[in-house]
Amino acid sequence: MDENELRTALRATITQHAEPPPMESRTALVTARRAARRRTVLACAGTAVVVLGVTLAALPGQGYLGGGTGWAPAAGPSAPAEALPTAFPSGAVPTEENTKPSWPAEASGDATADSGVHYQHGVALLEKLIEVAPAGYTVPNGTGPEDIPWRYHQATVEGDHWAYLVSVPLVKDGRTGQVLVEVHEPGNDLPADVCELATSFWGIGGACEKPDIGGTEVGVVTGPSGRDGVDQWVAYRHPDGTVVFLAQGLSTSGEGGTPLKSLPFTVDRLVELATGGLFK
Repeated sequence: MDENELRTALRATITQHAEPPPMESRTALVTARRAARRRTVLACAGTAVVVLGVTLAALPGQGYLGGGTGWAPAAGPSAPAEALPTAFPSGAVPTEENTKPSWPAEASGDATADSGVHYQHGVALLEKLIEVAPAGYTVPNGTGPEDIPWRYHQATVEGDHWAYLVSVPLVKDGRTGQVLVEVHEPGNDLPADVCELATSFWGIGGACEKPDIGGTEVGVVTGPSGRDGVDQWVAYRHPDGTVVFLAQGLSTSGEGGTPLKSLPFTVDRLVELATGGLFK
């Protein structure tokens, strides 16, 4: 296909198909960031832009550009070629300034805070997580494979609220597991039902249980062994709407090493930490 044939095919596509609805960039970034957490806790920052690129890879009912399958115009009667549109539905010409989302000043260029009160809150959550490491375990510092820090913290804007993710490795007898906390401020759109909340964590799923702890609703899940570096977690929604996920794993997120022989925390201890005020 030469340049003229490609231009004709593009024009035919525009004239024969309804214009797709505009993408809400903030929603796309939030969705991608949550998916990135599921893939790996230590490499989730900065992956949200993948979603924006994927949406441009194909047009409805057409072949893929650059995919080796050629271009397949839509079937049906041909339409007269028209000039390509040059404006948004609103009449505004797309520019870098009016298409990118507006992030808070403390997040320089994306949804991840690199300074300010939310960044510092992430640092504080990391310190608290280190403090509650069980006796007999050490929390290494420095970096692991690919120079990724072992001790990790992040604060991100998710829609109308902030979310925090912190994780640390736990080492005992030359074996390495991990514990992590994910906190969502009030105003989040996470499920209200405690078991729906628990099984929504990173999309892992699993069987949810509701232990009887004096009327406090908590969801406890023991997931597929080792998936995404977590084996068990607790989900709890505080009365003010703050959501806390506290998870532990026998190994880290695909970083190699010898797994722990047993999980570091008991379920009772996980519930105690998740429902207390330590990680709010």
